[in-house]
Amino acid sequence: MDIKEKIEEYSGHAIELRRELHRDPEVSRKEFHTTDRIRRELEEYGIEILHTELETGLIAEIHGKKPGKEMTVAVRADIDALPVKEETGLPFASANEGVCHSCGHDLHMATVLLAARVLKEMGGEFSGTVRLLFQPAEESGSGAKMILEQDVMKRRPPDLVLGLHTWPDIQEGSIGFRFGSSHASSDTVIIRVIGKGGHGAHPYRCVDPVIVSAYLLTQLQTLISRELPMTEAGVLTFGMIRGGSAPNVIPGEVEIQGTLRTLNPKWRESIIQSIKRVAHSCCEAMRAEAKVQIVEGMPVLVNSTEVIEGVRRAAVEILGAEHVEELPAASPGSDDFSCYLANTPGALFRIGTGTDDPASHIGLHNGKNLFGEKAITAGAAVIVQYLLDILQ
Repeated sequence: MDIKEKIEEYSGHAIELRRELHRDPEVSRKEFHTTDRIRRELEEYGIEILHTELETGLIAEIHGKKPGKEMTVAVRADIDALPVKEETGLPFASANEGVCHSCGHDLHMATVLLAARVLKEMGGEFSGTVRLLFQPAEESGSGAKMILEQDVMKRRPPDLVLGLHTWPDIQEGSIGFRFGSSHASSDTVIIRVIGKGGHGAHPYRCVDPVIVSAYLLTQLQTLISRELPMTEAGVLTFGMIRGGSAPNVIPGEVEIQGTLRTLNPKWRESIIQSIKRVAHSCCEAMRAEAKVQIVEGMPVLVNSTEVIEGVRRAAVEILGAEHVEELPAASPGSDDFSCYLANTPGALFRIGTGTDDPASHIGLHNGKNLFGEKAITAGAAVIVQYLLDILQ
């Protein structure tokens, strides 16, 4: 059975399905209609849907009929949308005010469903099991852990896991790959600077947490430039500061919140310890007190060399070398796909969504961004080819 022919045969339906999903986006943990639509599609293909305790999202399996090694490969597609207003003007634009698929998860679902449909028909050509993970709540960072808590994932963990993501910097119909670190870790930094409040006209009687916070913010920025090697990458951004109620009152406390991104687990921990040291020392030097909280988010997403090399070979075989790009740098964004890789080898590759329309290159998480739909067939073809390569 020819993969390209089967992909082409069902491509029109996959694109229509993507547009249907695009019209009805749902935010994290609210993906009820989305889950129901995926379920109905899988049932139509005759694919087994497993029992889980998930409220949204689902897990399904395709069993190969060819004798051979019993191996389970999981494929993840995230299904949630963002609380962002769509401004594309598309005829199938979001019908849900203030919510849209501006990260391309609708394409992820359509791609994996197209691959699943073809794999189901090609069951006689591979052994083992393909497990489909339609994961909720990627944008909130909790969905992968919810999937991993399911009984089937504990009793029968997959041997490896595969993921994909849209990428506006690559032309539609092509895919991108990267060895090693692919996406950054993401941790939230919360620092409470505790001083002594009082009248703005008498600062000598107070310990001003506003001034202390200003000093602290500038000191913390030196951590990336002075404590991280030039061969490593990191970002420490503070996007929130709260404190005070009147211009002539010195508050008793100020809170600052930020995000830390790194591409190396070792340096992630090093910078976290440095944040605590600088915060406590700076505040102590200015007679204030620091209370530091690090809310651990996603770990660094590091692709398994063997898996991403297998994806690269499969992409060259099915798409041609001219449609396969090695990415020059990792993304400073994070993805909870990294949680699957804590105990299981795997990789995430990119499906290009750029077109000749400049709006397709605006970038993810923007309500005006457009996505080239040839990404769906290219991504599905690579998934099918890779799975057949390793399960034959």
